[in-house]
Amino acid sequence: MTYPVTYIRLLARELRLDEAGQRQLLAGTPLTPADIGQLDREVSAADSLLILRNTLRLADRPGFGLEVGSRFSLAAHGPLGQLLSSSPSLADAWHALERYQALRVPLVHIRCRFERDNFVIALTIDHALDDIGLLMLEAMAVTVQRGIELIIGRRLKEARLQFAYPEPAHVDLYARYLHGSCRFNATHTAIRIPRVVMEEPNPFRDPQVWAQATAHCEALFQTLSQTRSQRQSQHQSQPLQARAVLLWRERITHVLQQHPGQLWTLVEVAAHFHLSPRTLMRHLKAEATSYQQLLDAELQRQAKLHLRSPRHTVESVALALGYQDATAFRRAFRRWCGESPSAWLARQPVEESASVS
Repeated sequence: MTYPVTYIRLLARELRLDEAGQRQLLAGTPLTPADIGQLDREVSAADSLLILRNTLRLADRPGFGLEVGSRFSLAAHGPLGQLLSSSPSLADAWHALERYQALRVPLVHIRCRFERDNFVIALTIDHALDDIGLLMLEAMAVTVQRGIELIIGRRLKEARLQFAYPEPAHVDLYARYLHGSCRFNATHTAIRIPRVVMEEPNPFRDPQVWAQATAHCEALFQTLSQTRSQRQSQHQSQPLQARAVLLWRERITHVLQQHPGQLWTLVEVAAHFHLSPRTLMRHLKAEATSYQQLLDAELQRQAKLHLRSPRHTVESVALALGYQDATAFRRAFRRWCGESPSAWLARQPVEESASVS
C-alpha cells in the first residue's frame, strides 16, 4: 500500500518544521524535504510508520494524535473528501468512505454498519497498539468526528466512542477534542452514532458534485485495483520456492503483529494456517529461519517500541507482550539483546529514552 504525501506534509506543518526538522521527520526513509512538496508523491506503508515514529519523538507531547486529527479537514482527503462533503446523507458519506478509503485514509481501516438504533463506525489498524497505534486511532477518531460535524453543522455530542486500549495518561485531553462520551478497555475501537443523525439529509448536499466525485473515486479505485492485480500476477509468476520465501515469513509476522499481547505457540500458529506444526516447520526451514526466530524478532521489536515510551515501565511492557511476569520478560530480553531492558534503554538517545522501574 502507498499513500499520498499530503499527510506527511500536514504533519510537518503541524510540527512547524524547518528543512532540518523535516529531515528528522523523514529519517530512515528515502524521502527528502523536496519530496513532500510534490503533489503526486506516494509514501509506502512501511515508510509511513517510520515517519509516525519520528513524529512522536519530534512532537514530544501527549495526545498529539488528537491534535493532528482536529486539523484534518475533508479537503485534505482530496477527491474522497469532496465525495464525503457533497453526499446526500451522513450514511451515504460513510458507506462511500468504507469503499474508497484505500485511496486516501492512511493505515486505518474503517467498517460501517447499522446496529439496532445506532450507526457504528469501527476503526482498526494493521499495527500493534503501541504509541504509534495510539496516535493513529486518536487521529482517526477526531478526523471522523470532524468530518461528521462539518456536514451536520454542529457538535456531535450524542456520539459514544469506545477504545480498545486502557485509559491513557492524557485522558483529560479527550474531552477537549472529542465531544461525545468516551470509554476505554472495549473489545474494539468504534464510534456509535444514533441512526436518526446518520439519516438526516446533508444540508450541503450537491447531487451533481456527488455524481462527479463518485465517478472520480470509482475510476481511481479501479486503477488501484488493477495495479494490485498486476503486482499479484507478477508475484505469482515467480517460482514457487521464491514465492514461499516471501509468503510464510510475512504471513506469520503479520499474525503476530495483529495479536499483540498473545504469545502464540508454533502449534497455535500452524493451526491458524490449517497446517501441521511439522509442515510449518518445514516451510520455515526452507527459508533458513524458524518460528522461534520470527517470534523473538517481533517481540523484540514491540518491546523496544514500548520501552521508549514514557507511559511504560518494564513491568507494563512485560504485560503488554503477554508475559506472566517481568522476570520472564527480562530473561527473554537479555537473550535477544545480551543485556537487561534498563541497560539497553540507558544507551538510547536522550530524546527517545524513558525512565523504567
